[in-house]
Amino acid sequence: MRYLHFAAALTIGVSMATPSSPAYAAEASLGAQVNVMPKYDGAASYRALPLPLFAYDNGLFFVSGLSAGIRYPIGAGITTGLIAQFDFGRDADDSARLAGTNDISNTARVGAFVDWRHGKWHASLNALQATHSGYGLKVRLAGGFTALATPKNTVDLTVGATFGNGDYMNTYFGVTEQESLASQSRLARYSPSAGIKGVDASVTWKHQLNPHWSTAAVLGVSSLVGDAADSPVVEHKAAIFGSVGLAYRF
Repeated sequence: MRYLHFAAALTIGVSMATPSSPAYAAEASLGAQVNVMPKYDGAASYRALPLPLFAYDNGLFFVSGLSAGIRYPIGAGITTGLIAQFDFGRDADDSARLAGTNDISNTARVGAFVDWRHGKWHASLNALQATHSGYGLKVRLAGGFTALATPKNTVDLTVGATFGNGDYMNTYFGVTEQESLASQSRLARYSPSAGIKGVDASVTWKHQLNPHWSTAAVLGVSSLVGDAADSPVVEHKAAIFGSVGLAYRF
């Protein structure tokens, strides 16, 4: 089955219970969401990926979409903690461009994060190492602000950048000599260096239907940069992504 490697930030669960959200009592929500995004980073074609949604937050431990972790507030709006995240892989049949390349397996990533929030402003930094050997480390820096906050509606704007180390960049954007030969030399051998993989911007809207039911939507744009953008497996550098979901809070 073909899946996209994508950030947990696309999941509706993140918009409902993030590591930086203050939690005064345990909360849990259950629902469903649909994500729309390129089939893989750099793909020209898109896919819709329906996913169940579960989010839980008791102030210390949280589950949010495809992520789970523990947090510890250290004051001045700063929270730090440990996080685990599930990443989908990539199949060679996701695109004719990938013919001859090796499949990339699903993997868990584990690491740490630091979040900061002051009034309507927020920022986050996380570093996630793949548990799958050779899949590397990715680091994401993001910041933004809440443009609208009413009892029924919240609108949040976020910009971010993702860095990958050498293993990460070569896994998702590199082409080995064997893969080049298997592609009948359509794909040139390519070994990207560590660096910024891409940048993105998104808007998240959450609407509270009643005390229990809420909807949320994400719409964003992203662009590969540097060595990632120059990879032979990349069809389109720029992409749009989105997500819509419905959840019931217990």
